[in-house]
Amino acid sequence: MFIHGTRVQTPPESVEQAIENFQHQVIPSARLAPGFFGAVLLADRKTGSGIGITYWETGEALSASEQVGIQSRTQDVKNVPGTQIVNVERYEVVILDRAHPPKPGEFVSVHTISGDPDKVDAATVFVRDKVLDVLRSFKGYRATVMGVDRQIGRSVVSTTWDTLADLEASNSEVSVLRKEAAHAAGADDVQVEIFEAPVLEFHLAS
Repeated sequence: MFIHGTRVQTPPESVEQAIENFQHQVIPSARLAPGFFGAVLLADRKTGSGIGITYWETGEALSASEQVGIQSRTQDVKNVPGTQIVNVERYEVVILDRAHPPKPGEFVSVHTISGDPDKVDAATVFVRDKVLDVLRSFKGYRATVMGVDRQIGRSVVSTTWDTLADLEASNSEVSVLRKEAAHAAGADDVQVEIFEAPVLEFHLAS
């Protein structure tokens, strides 16, 4: 599976409009493309920062969807005044752990690790063997997705929780694991972002 992520910056007062646009414009367009697996919008209502994510069954489907992505980005800027496209990222999914089915309103902690391309596999093994069992032990844990860009050595690990309180309750132990994961990946630090997932859709359940 592969991920296409578009980072956007929207005026905070326009976040609800951006959510509606993703739900009623972006997702329906993506559904029409072969290999579409699902989509989720991550939003920070206070800052207006967000990530629109689509999931694709294969690398070929991801590549074939590029025109859909271009059209969606154009519509984002047109339909939600003040929206800026920050960047576009693509990842191979190497871990998908789902304790419960996805649901709108979850909270997501996004950990970005910019490390050594030669250590991507080592970082993946660390998350799979050392991190998942710890996460599963916490109340409110729902899922983990890890995506990697092997060429530049970047890994993104997203953990999903029932509530913001559940997410925050895991911080103490997770902060230790973050440092160890950064070391495994050959990185100095891990960027952490917290989002709500007001919109999501998946065609298949794992």
